[in-house]
Amino acid sequence: TAWLTFFDGLIFVAIAHKSNDIKWSVKALNAASKLEQYVKDGIDICEHKLLLLEAELEKNSGNALSMYDRAITVAEKNEFVHEQAIACERAADFLLRNGDVRAAQYYGKAHNLYLQWGAQRKADHLIKNIPF
Repeated sequence: TAWLTFFDGLIFVAIAHKSNDIKWSVKALNAASKLEQYVKDGIDICEHKLLLLEAELEKNSGNALSMYDRAITVAEKNEFVHEQAIACERAADFLLRNGDVRAAQYYGKAHNLYLQWGAQRKADHLIKNIPF
């Protein structure tokens, strides 16, 4: 399913970045390809998933933040509050790693979206563990 493909892709990207093992990057790219096909097939619920996964794959490029922003906007348009929150948090992590003070704004937005979704413990986790 698209949901599993999306989260598998995010996990594969995270492992690829930590391990520098090309096989995980290939798995992440395959997940992105599957999501791209879902989007081409007109499955609207996949566009923001694809955009977020592409942003994660482009973490080191100058386009990453605009890709995260597009994922956030499309998730909001499609009313996927939880995935909008994830996209905000991932964008904030990207900004924090790059020393950008805008990270606090994205963490704050993620926090509020997690609360809106009803994920109190996740919102509490952000407050406890992230400097925003």
